[in-house]
Amino acid sequence: ESMVEKLDDMETKLNEQIEKNILLNSRLAESVADGILDQVSEGLAETQKEKLASLSESVEFESEETYREKLETLKESYFASKPQSSTAKTETLSEGEASAPESYTGSMASYMRTLGSLGNT
Repeated sequence: ESMVEKLDDMETKLNEQIEKNILLNSRLAESVADGILDQVSEGLAETQKEKLASLSESVEFESEETYREKLETLKESYFASKPQSSTAKTETLSEGEASAPESYTGSMASYMRTLGSLGNT
């Protein structure tokens, strides 16, 4: 009887230690994830950091490397670092006009002639 009682006590203590270990590992993973989030969100505005933090809540922490990759992907998807400049847009628009078909009929042809003459002035 005493052996069974000792075994029950040992099992209870083991279960408590396992629970503590799980809690500590969870807190460690959370701390590492927060550190990675801080590194990845470096250079973003505060509102963007908050948005990235909100988005990162749905990302599961499996390992440091995969978590970092997932956050980098989120960052690139939501916060493009190089917006297209207005000169690049103008160049793209100009190129698009050059490749547009030039054969128009009826009223569209007269609109295009009018627009063409306005552009040349």
